[in-house]
Amino acid sequence: MNFLKNLKGISLIGIGDISSNGISAVFWFYLATLILPSEYGQIHYFISIAAIASTISLVGQQNAITVYISKNKTLVSTLFLTSLLCSIASLIILTVIFQKFDVGLLTMGMVLFTHGIATSLGNEDFKTYTIFSILQKILLVVFGLSFYYYFGVETILIGIALSYFVYIKIFYAGLIKFKIDFSELRKNRDFISSNYFIMLTNIVTTQLDKIIIVPILGLTVLGNYSLALQIITIMTILPSVIFKYILPKSSKGTNDEKLRRKTIFISIGLTGIGILVLPTIIPIFFDKFTEVISIVQIMSLSIIPITINTFYFSKFLGSENAKIPLVGGIISSIILIMGMIILGSLYGTTGIAIAHVLTYSSVCMYSYFMNKRL
Repeated sequence: MNFLKNLKGISLIGIGDISSNGISAVFWFYLATLILPSEYGQIHYFISIAAIASTISLVGQQNAITVYISKNKTLVSTLFLTSLLCSIASLIILTVIFQKFDVGLLTMGMVLFTHGIATSLGNEDFKTYTIFSILQKILLVVFGLSFYYYFGVETILIGIALSYFVYIKIFYAGLIKFKIDFSELRKNRDFISSNYFIMLTNIVTTQLDKIIIVPILGLTVLGNYSLALQIITIMTILPSVIFKYILPKSSKGTNDEKLRRKTIFISIGLTGIGILVLPTIIPIFFDKFTEVISIVQIMSLSIIPITINTFYFSKFLGSENAKIPLVGGIISSIILIMGMIILGSLYGTTGIAIAHVLTYSSVCMYSYFMNKRL
């Protein structure tokens, strides 16, 4: 009975993530056939800025909110309000800095969407999670391409931003569910602050690389790198699904060793596909993106450590032990930044791909040794 329940939960998250990532991939892959690599790179440059700004605005962070909702703690609404106020401030600041309303709008949309995801996962309402994940990606395609065809490439970001407001009703429900009490933040500040900085270091690892690439190698290289990341993202859907499923269960002390072994075995197969199979397929569809093949082959080596680290992080966060992932995040950020600057300057696209692999491998090794000490 428990096996069937686990299978249903994983299947729902899997359907949501696979379908939504599939739709997103179609959008980004199709867009890559329409615009130049430099334009593709510029869009991802601003998305990275919005992602970093939204993470700074997310005071509670997705994982902390998932844990607190799972435990039905009353500080959830306070976290929602704090994040909302911070996202409004980010919108104003980014609009002034870049003279672009779309970057700030995307930031606010990401904040609302992240809270919606955390709410669904914390309540183990995997059906709602699946429906809204797919709906957001459908709106991404509809709005993104509509703005492109009617108003041009400069407006694509507005369409992308609007798609993230799909969770606004659930966000509002979470905002008014409990009484606002900022003293609750002080009582839980250790876990909140640790988890906050974990996500900051994580966003540095996943987004700062795109910002670093631009002054070193330019927007065209960023376009190639961003397309390669889209491909790797598709190949790492499985560990993402597993993490979202097991985090609320880890917070209740549940562990599944068989699931861990099977997931790692599959990740090994995906790595082989990235190295041996994809190089024959990529040129057929993306002839303008000449450097994607070598980047994907190297970055495929990161799939295994990403998968393994998923289980360590869920265990640490589920027990509200956020300091270990925090240090891991700091380590990964330092390695990524240094790797991108040094290896990118020396070896170009090959260097930035190697830096990506070194980053995730280092964090995985750190998590392994820390888990042994517990």
